[in-house]
Amino acid sequence: MRGSSLIAALALPALAWGAARAEAERPPYEGWVVGLNITWQTWDEDQPWLKRKPETRRAGGVVVGENLVLTTAEMLEHATFVQLETHGRSRPGKPQIKRVDRSANLALLSIEGGLPAGLAPAPVAPRTPTSGTLRTVRWRGQQIEAAASRVIRLEVERSETGNAQYAHVRLRTDLSGGGWSEPVFDRGALVGLTVSQDGDESRAIPAEILSLFVQGPAEGAADSLPALGAHWQVNKEEAVTKYLGQEGAPRGILIRQVPWGSTGCGVLQPRDILLELDGEAIDAEGFFLHPWLGRIGFHQILSERFKPGDEVRARVHRGGRELDVVLAARAYPDDLKLIPGRQHEPPPFLVAGGLVIRELDVPYLRTWGKEWNLDAPDRLYSRYYFDSEGQRPVLRRVVLVTAVLPSVYTIGYHHLRDVVIERFNGRPVSRLEDVAEALESPAGAFHVIDLARESAMDQIVLDAGTLKAATGAVMEEYGLPSDRRMRSSPLPAGGGECQPEP
Repeated sequence: MRGSSLIAALALPALAWGAARAEAERPPYEGWVVGLNITWQTWDEDQPWLKRKPETRRAGGVVVGENLVLTTAEMLEHATFVQLETHGRSRPGKPQIKRVDRSANLALLSIEGGLPAGLAPAPVAPRTPTSGTLRTVRWRGQQIEAAASRVIRLEVERSETGNAQYAHVRLRTDLSGGGWSEPVFDRGALVGLTVSQDGDESRAIPAEILSLFVQGPAEGAADSLPALGAHWQVNKEEAVTKYLGQEGAPRGILIRQVPWGSTGCGVLQPRDILLELDGEAIDAEGFFLHPWLGRIGFHQILSERFKPGDEVRARVHRGGRELDVVLAARAYPDDLKLIPGRQHEPPPFLVAGGLVIRELDVPYLRTWGKEWNLDAPDRLYSRYYFDSEGQRPVLRRVVLVTAVLPSVYTIGYHHLRDVVIERFNGRPVSRLEDVAEALESPAGAFHVIDLARESAMDQIVLDAGTLKAATGAVMEEYGLPSDRRMRSSPLPAGGGECQPEP
């Protein structure tokens, strides 16, 4: 017994020395990593003049410059208030969103009054490690938590908030419940920010993308990463390649659709076989041989080497021969989709005599629940499924009458739900602004609204002379704060003249 006590007594100094040595070697995570307590609030998609109740989320961040904190863009979506947490304490004040890049899913916060004492910028690694054990770090339970995260692979995937695709780091982590923008370190350098976690496997934005964003413009919102945007399929069917005139084993990928405004628009055509980008050969499954990442998705070429506005050399097989072409690198933001997948601003709407009019997007489709792809009306979901990226200069959005607020003025139309407007007072409708303009020019004594052919009726006809009074009565009856909310900024300009599908 005495021997055991002696051994224990002798072991204590050794343990203390080992702990001190480990502490001395541990990077100063407490000086780099911060927590973010975020209050966020979205709009009611069915009644877009109302807000839903506020919710909260906790996210991670990392100091990357004087008075600057880096986090993911998705964590700040619809944020109304942000608190900074350092050394286990919430700091008063509201960090300001300085810059957002949705193509990279990154954002910078500027801290009012400067950073709290003890914080300093974390160095960003020049390259993301392709193997080894990293550390995922966060504030939790009033203290810092650092968990081992082992690199599984790097895999090209789409950004959570944009259409750019770049290599994400896949990790096997000991951190539970992560994926909320926790910084990832390799010894003393930042190598990633997490964007998701499923079980013990997490996914992170790599150091190369972080560096590109941090070194970008001083402020504002811009998409820094180009996206090909084209729909494509693997090129493994020899019968197809022979039909298209390609000789030998299949090479390259088969282009199926080229959306307006995307990088390929105006140059690539359906049934092209894309063989090379920037001199890199693309195989029949869409991979190329990267200098240090190995065989990886070809989208990495665009995100790693180019920015919007650059020219990109490419080689395609078309009409039985190979051609060298030049693509214009474009960011292809979500707003260039006919039916956008995300909503970054309050949804625009208009109420005319009780007709609730808005544009179709995925947040609205999600009001049908978790299985919205099954439960949403077929007439709406089919448009999303077949033509979500079918925006054109003459058709920017699908515009709906989502509901009719009952009143004497709209008797006969109260049953209408989610019908698509094609023309308003003889004018084609391609966005909500077209409806607002058409209301200023009635068709004689009436407003005539032509609906899509799958609707319950062909037309809605309203008395033009009493519309304004009817709208005012509906606003008073239903407590509407306004009869409209229009877009705060115009839709982005697309680019290129895309070839129609064959």
